[in-house]
Amino acid sequence: MSGEQEGAARAASAERRALIRRLIAEELAGEPAERHDPALGHPLVVSPLGAEEVGAAVEVLLSTRVTMGAETRAFEAEWAAYCGRAGAVMVNSGSSANLLMLGALVACGRLAPGDEVLVPAVTWSTSLFPVIQAGLVPVMVDVHPETLCIDPASAARARGARTRAVLAVHLLGQMAETGAFDGLMVLEDACGAHGGRYGGRIAGSIGEMAAFSFFFSHHITTMEGGIVVADDPELLDMMRSMRAHGWARERSDRAALEAATPEIDARFLFVSSGYNLRPTDVQAALGRAQLRRLPEWVRRRRENHRSWCAQIGGLSAGESGRLQVFPEAPGTEHAGFAFPILAGGPRGPLMRRLEAAGVETRPVSGSNLVRQPAFRQILARGQARLPVELPVSDAIHERGLFIGNSHAFGAAHGARIAEIIGQIAAGQNQGGER
Repeated sequence: MSGEQEGAARAASAERRALIRRLIAEELAGEPAERHDPALGHPLVVSPLGAEEVGAAVEVLLSTRVTMGAETRAFEAEWAAYCGRAGAVMVNSGSSANLLMLGALVACGRLAPGDEVLVPAVTWSTSLFPVIQAGLVPVMVDVHPETLCIDPASAARARGARTRAVLAVHLLGQMAETGAFDGLMVLEDACGAHGGRYGGRIAGSIGEMAAFSFFFSHHITTMEGGIVVADDPELLDMMRSMRAHGWARERSDRAALEAATPEIDARFLFVSSGYNLRPTDVQAALGRAQLRRLPEWVRRRRENHRSWCAQIGGLSAGESGRLQVFPEAPGTEHAGFAFPILAGGPRGPLMRRLEAAGVETRPVSGSNLVRQPAFRQILARGQARLPVELPVSDAIHERGLFIGNSHAFGAAHGARIAEIIGQIAAGQNQGGER
């Protein structure tokens, strides 16, 4: 092909791609929805994807270079800068991010097999399981009645001779009290806390390392996906190896490792144990577009949380009793992932009536994980420790629920929830469910 023909082909390709972009923009006009009508119900999530995200993903697909590559590296750099960290390692889920974070700490000798990690009893299952999978021992402690995050007083009672770290889960967007664990390594499970702040510091910038999730229902999404941030170059390099088979390809010290083992083909040089937790460049392209939206969306979610607490807190919900909400803790900025509620009585009737009115509900994460069948098996095998009572976690297990928050919601959504709860109470007062 002549130079003139190549130029014509490139021009034609650019024209076709521009057409594809225009078609995507037309098809997704108005997406993502920036404002949701509460009369349409109250879903857990309003889709955050629009033409910018889909167009970026299509560009990667059209390039045919879709596995972990340049887009992933670019998103890692942008997310690290957002969190104020030296580096980031993207993976295929938030659960994998927790697994990689803990595995790298053991592989680098910062924690040793058998060391204990304090874990709040109210969290998602994959805040707990990776502790065990890394050869560490989870010590289950209670959560604070005003934040639902790990309770420093309960944690202090649970500490033992081998307690080395605390997994500070920023539950549903509320920042954990990370400054209350002197002498322990603080690890942030920030999977639902994008943009939250503690003492003026953004989530992800506080602990030794931090993990995030980009699942579809979170603040921003890469469909599935997660990321770990850190400052320590040794930990970052170990995670780059461990997420992809243990090979040396993405490490900053790759050249030195290759020079030390000239008899091994550098393309298949394995320097650590590893998994396959790699993301795709399609996911990373979505993340880069979504990150540009995040600050404004977090601001709206935080405002929703503030206004809904004022509208809903203290209301009576019939047989489910008076409702407790969880305002932003002093010295923090809530990330507004979801809106938790503690019923004064059984949560079931309230959840059923909200669902019947078009309000989606869920239990608070895995509720008290100690009461899950999987934990009973773990405890029976001697892989965990349960040294303290868990009264708040038990209350959340029996009476806790949450409703969705979104960048597209507003004060009117809180007003509608309050109205529905008022109707529930009136129905109860008039003799039962309607």
